[in-house]
Amino acid sequence: MSILDALFYIQDYHDSTFAFRYACRGAICGSCGMTIDKVPMLACRTQVSTVKTNKKPINLPEVVFGDISDWDQDNEILIEPLPNMTVIKDLVVDMEPFWKFYREVEPYFTKDWNDIAPESTQSPNDMKTIERLVYCILCGICWMCPVNAKNPEYLGPAQLAKSDRFIRDSRINEEKQERVLSRVLQNDAVPACEKFFVCNRVCPKSVMPGTAIKDIRDQWINE
Repeated sequence: MSILDALFYIQDYHDSTFAFRYACRGAICGSCGMTIDKVPMLACRTQVSTVKTNKKPINLPEVVFGDISDWDQDNEILIEPLPNMTVIKDLVVDMEPFWKFYREVEPYFTKDWNDIAPESTQSPNDMKTIERLVYCILCGICWMCPVNAKNPEYLGPAQLAKSDRFIRDSRINEEKQERVLSRVLQNDAVPACEKFFVCNRVCPKSVMPGTAIKDIRDQWINE
């Protein structure tokens, strides 16, 4: 039984008003991100039977949602919302700040309506440079980053990883690359990263956002 299955059981048999997000149930959509035993994870891919035995990421920041003094850490699973986001109800958080910053890095391809050229292609070697970054499912788990906790204007690890994906994409024209770079090199973006690498340790898809941020810094700031 997954944590998501357990949440459905609670909703069906104990509290029909219990609120949480889900969609694909297959670790593709990123909707069911939440904090499980103080670690942000996807509920759909986390098994109840292994929560206590699985090796947990090290050096995660402490996140406090309320009084948990009566939590039996050995025998009870603690489920909380994602950190550093406003809670709307139960396990549902307001993702609008996440999406607002996401839109700022223009994470999409653009093409002039009058452009009749065929679709852009990409070589396998060019694809390899961005392949890891493409796997991001925008779950928001990486917002456990301590910088997000203290700076609400920080662009965020997922957003910066996504920007690196488009900066490096061989199909992106120079004008857009410069526009995205201009945004992510502002003080509330790449320079604000303090290299905690919490995002690397909790990412369920091994996107390694912290490494992407470091790559941008090394290539465009420290060059």
